[in-house]
Amino acid sequence: MSVPPQPRIAFLTGQSDPGRCALSPAQRRVLERLADAAPDLDCTPQNFPWIADTAPWRAVPLLRASLANGRQWLAARRGSLSPFAATEIEAARSRLREAPRTLLLAGSCGLSLLDALVAGFDDAQRARLRVVAYGAVAPRWPRCIDGAALRGDRDRIARWFGPAGGPPPQSLACGHLDYLDHAAVVDAARAQFAWLRGFA
Repeated sequence: MSVPPQPRIAFLTGQSDPGRCALSPAQRRVLERLADAAPDLDCTPQNFPWIADTAPWRAVPLLRASLANGRQWLAARRGSLSPFAATEIEAARSRLREAPRTLLLAGSCGLSLLDALVAGFDDAQRARLRVVAYGAVAPRWPRCIDGAALRGDRDRIARWFGPAGGPPPQSLACGHLDYLDHAAVVDAARAQFAWLRGFA
């Protein structure tokens, strides 16, 4: 007898190291804190597009990471996910559709990727998604998706290229690369636990 999918928490950011979905040490620490607080929820141990057999995480130079994320952001702005394989994208969409509810931790261009990913979702499917967007770089907040936005007071990238619409951002004392060192990301995710469990 198959076990029905649990509500999920997952990271959705660009791939700074293209082809690898492994979480960075900072992402793993955040996910571990959330898993400890909510063992009944499925905390996905990979980044978007959530490929389980991904190569291990490795540090990459900042310029290379920025170019990779920039390419993914530009594609997503056009509604395309061309930097990713079509089979990976369809598997990611199926993953979102099958879970009763999913909370996405969307850093930097992750919100743009989400907007492209769910372009074909109807309002009912979108209502089963929520986002904690930190340092969001996107032209707009995806329609019919609720959540929270965090923006660093030293994050010029998010200030210049942040999304139109969506929740007003909570200001944090950090820059574009420092969000996961701030307790506010975990706090914002924990504030969605009742919704994830179907109590709100």
